[in-house]
Amino acid sequence: MNTTSGSLMKSLPRSGRASLQIGLAVLGTLLILGSLVWFALVFTAMSPSESGFAEGLAIVVFGLYVLVGFVVLAAGLWIPQRDDDGIQFSPRQRRLLAYGAVAPVASVVVVPIGATISPPLTEPVLSILVACLVALVLSGPLATLLAVGLKLRSRIRR
Repeated sequence: MNTTSGSLMKSLPRSGRASLQIGLAVLGTLLILGSLVWFALVFTAMSPSESGFAEGLAIVVFGLYVLVGFVVLAAGLWIPQRDDDGIQFSPRQRRLLAYGAVAPVASVVVVPIGATISPPLTEPVLSILVACLVALVLSGPLATLLAVGLKLRSRIRR
């Protein structure tokens, strides 16, 4: 079955796909590292407050930036390559990258929609939604890191 993204990737020259893959991967990595460094700088310079609201807000905001960085990194590395251009991943690693790109986005979109629909339902449903949100948000970056780690391991063994 020919999809629009598949035909777009076929129409791009190999060096264009490699440039897009590496560019998005670098952008995602810079977003992750920049967010972590900026968070460390802001969090250490912050005066402690009694309520902890500012600290909690900083954790949430910079956590979202890191999550977006992982999604961009996974989406960039997921771009298919041929021959010797770009970084080629095995089918298993590509499934991990696909999961790493889709799971956090799905959790941030689907779980809040479920939370707005479920108020008439019981309290355990909300706790299940929160558990799903946490599991999907954490498993996406872990899948991306696992795919990159498996690729690095296969390169070292050569």
